[in-house]
Amino acid sequence: DTLQNFPRVLQLMGFDATDAEKAINRLSDGIDGLPTTLDSVASTTQRIALMTGDLDGAVETTLALNNAFLASGASTADANRGLEQFVQMLATGTVDLQSWRTLQETMPIALNKTAEAFGFAGESAQNDLYEALKSGEITFDEFNNKLIELSNETGGFADMAREGSTGIATSWQNIRTAIVKGVADVIGVIDESLASFGGISGVLDSVKVGIQTVFGFI
Repeated sequence: DTLQNFPRVLQLMGFDATDAEKAINRLSDGIDGLPTTLDSVASTTQRIALMTGDLDGAVETTLALNNAFLASGASTADANRGLEQFVQMLATGTVDLQSWRTLQETMPIALNKTAEAFGFAGESAQNDLYEALKSGEITFDEFNNKLIELSNETGGFADMAREGSTGIATSWQNIRTAIVKGVADVIGVIDESLASFGGISGVLDSVKVGIQTVFGFI
């Protein structure tokens, strides 16, 4: 449902259907080999795009964040926690200490490298970056763009995430993700073949009416 609704919602927002298709393909390529599900990054991208109005930027931000969390060894729960705080700060364009502490807990390695990229070093690098963001010396957009830049460069967060995610658990998750994508494709074909009946949802709605009629008779 998430994958099917992704292009529909984006088109309702005013984005082109081709751009929506490019976005989902970019997300799929960006998480290939990582223990990340396509529907989860699609939901995050949709949420950010709704806030910023920039679909390409939303895709790159989502992938950069996912890579940053994985490169720092964050668990799925920690990554979700950090993501929530990041999106809240992105929405306001400002940082707050509680959200920043969450990022320090969930993406410490990525945060260190980002601080260094802005010229901060030593044990206080992360706190110095926070103060620079809080004072407006560095804008949150600049911070976000730097994360994307560091994620995409050779040896960056994307490469670190893939290297750090190797193992049986990741391989198993990749198999599960491949199955989900395959089943989603099969469901999509069935849905198209039932288009004259309103698709799968139309058939299910018809069944629902029949069940209500039977119980009404009983």
